[in-house]
Amino acid sequence: MDDPTQIEARGASEGINPMFGEWVRKFDLEPVSYQNSGDARRAFKSAVRALLDNKFVFVGEVRVSITLYLEEQKALETPAYGDLDNHAKQILDCIKGRGGLLIDDCQVQRLEISWIDVPRGAYFEVGVRGMPDDFLPDSLRLYEMPDGLFYPLSDKYWTTEGLVDTPAAWLKMVADAIAVMTRNKRAFRHTLRTKGVPEFRAFQASKFVAPSVCGFHRTRIQDSGYDLVPLRNWSL
Repeated sequence: MDDPTQIEARGASEGINPMFGEWVRKFDLEPVSYQNSGDARRAFKSAVRALLDNKFVFVGEVRVSITLYLEEQKALETPAYGDLDNHAKQILDCIKGRGGLLIDDCQVQRLEISWIDVPRGAYFEVGVRGMPDDFLPDSLRLYEMPDGLFYPLSDKYWTTEGLVDTPAAWLKMVADAIAVMTRNKRAFRHTLRTKGVPEFRAFQASKFVAPSVCGFHRTRIQDSGYDLVPLRNWSL
C-alpha cells in the first residue's frame, strides 16, 4: 500500500492536489507589470494560464511568494519592468478566478515578492501554500448561504485513486450542512451584538460555529468566471 507521501506526490504530478498544501511553479515568461498596457496584461495572463496544469483550487487562506528573475541594469536604469507591487497585483490577477489557483485574492493572508539579478532571460516563480486539505477540484460552483456569502462546492472529490464524481445527494447534504452552520453563525453573532458585544468580538466568537471553508462576498467573485448558485435555487 502506498504511503501518504507517495499518494500526495502522485496526485501532485497529475495536478489534482497540491503537495501537502504547497504548489510551486517556474514560468519562463518575462514578467509583465500592472503598469503595462491592457493588451500586454491580457496577453500575459493568457500565457500564464496556458502554463497552469492544476486541476484543483485553493479554497482557504494562503501564503503567496513571488520571485522575479530580472536583469539588474534594466531594472535599475530603465522603467521597463515597473514596480514590485504592480508585479504582485498582475500575477495575483493571473492566478485567481476560474482556471486559476485561487477563487479570489482576498484569500491571500501573506504575500512576499522579491527580485534576483540574472544576466539575461527574465522569468519568475510563484509559490502558494495553504493547509493540506484546503483545496477542491476545479469543477466547482459557488453556493449562496443564509449569511449572504458564497461557498465553494465541487461536483468532484479527491480520493487516493484520483478524482471521482460527487453524488448529487452528497453535494446537497454538504450544502445543507454549511447552510445550518452559516445560519447558526449569523444568529449567534446577532445575539452577541444585542448583548453589547463589540462587532469584531462577535465576529471572532462566531468563527467557532462557522464553516472552516472560506465564504466570499458577491462583489469579490461576481467576475470570477465561476457559476454562482443563489440560495433560492438549491435550498428548495
